[in-house]
Amino acid sequence: MSHWLIVAGSARALARACVDAGWRCDVIDPFADSDTAPLARCLVRGTLSGDHFDERLPALVRSMAGDWRGIVVGSGFEAVPSMLDELAAIAPLYGNDAATVARCKAPLDLAAKAHRAGVRCAEVDMSGPVAGDDWLMKPIGGCGGIGVRAARAGEAIAEGWFAQRRIDGVPASVLFLADGHDARLVGVTRQYPGSVAGPYAWCEAVGDLPLSPAQQARLARDVVALTQQFGLRGLNGADLVFDGEHAVLVEINPRPTATMMLYEQRVAGGLFAAHVAACEGRLDEVELLAGDAVYGLRVVYAPDTLRIGDDAAWPAWSADRPPAGSTTARAMPLCTVLATGRDGADVSRLLRQRERQLLDTPGLFAGQMTTTALS
Repeated sequence: MSHWLIVAGSARALARACVDAGWRCDVIDPFADSDTAPLARCLVRGTLSGDHFDERLPALVRSMAGDWRGIVVGSGFEAVPSMLDELAAIAPLYGNDAATVARCKAPLDLAAKAHRAGVRCAEVDMSGPVAGDDWLMKPIGGCGGIGVRAARAGEAIAEGWFAQRRIDGVPASVLFLADGHDARLVGVTRQYPGSVAGPYAWCEAVGDLPLSPAQQARLARDVVALTQQFGLRGLNGADLVFDGEHAVLVEINPRPTATMMLYEQRVAGGLFAAHVAACEGRLDEVELLAGDAVYGLRVVYAPDTLRIGDDAAWPAWSADRPPAGSTTARAMPLCTVLATGRDGADVSRLLRQRERQLLDTPGLFAGQMTTTALS
């Protein structure tokens, strides 16, 4: 049985997919959620500095000394891609290497390579001042839309930031498998950003965004072109905005993304095994399956600083559940709620209903989750 190390800013979905593939895993993530622990042979907390792992991670991995077939990473490396080289020196890295991630997260590189690939991409500016009021200010190497805000016309661009022209339309994200040369679409989700964590914070994803055959064909062509430009491998995501019939690329997430939990049934053998196959150059062995339902997820951010009670009883439709006694700071992810329905609108409605239901549960329903607001 293959044994893997999974390192991610939120690792449960990857760990679930690994176990469902019939393999076992050790896990490093910063939350050590109660529904991640049963999936891992060994679960260790890593430390984040902002939204990326801090410099102690490589030493932590070496101290675990596992007999891993390889290391699979999720979020947490966008701002520190060089750390991937250190992990690759410990065990084979299944995914994009440091240089590839660095190219994807360099705004000018992203725009230039997308242009060469014939992919429409939002205009970026690194020098400023911002040319108008239809721009966003974004941190370089940011993750999950945290820190993104509207820019002011004439505003200077600080070091570590860049401006990107705002695209009005329908936000979406495409999940795809790549082998460095070819790519295959897995699914396209409708995105609903915005929460207490910020106006552009990643929050809700619902699949599948209805697309015409022509839109599907263009998107399939675009992910192949981006794969060839960047040398992408494994499971990847790209954030888009449909400004009408056409999509505009906003960002590449060169790693398995959280939307993978909506598409686990879309690939024979599951997405973790498909990620491994794609990384090993066996993309042609991946069998995509037709979808039979609409799935959605919504990140519930803590509206206040919250402490989880010792007898918390989480609803079955929740995931990424913090352990009893832990504290979640205001505007940090508390958990995820999941829903299935007839169509996207139905699923989105149910997700928001479940978010309210979960947050209203403390103190109202004896024997249910006992989350205590501290402030």
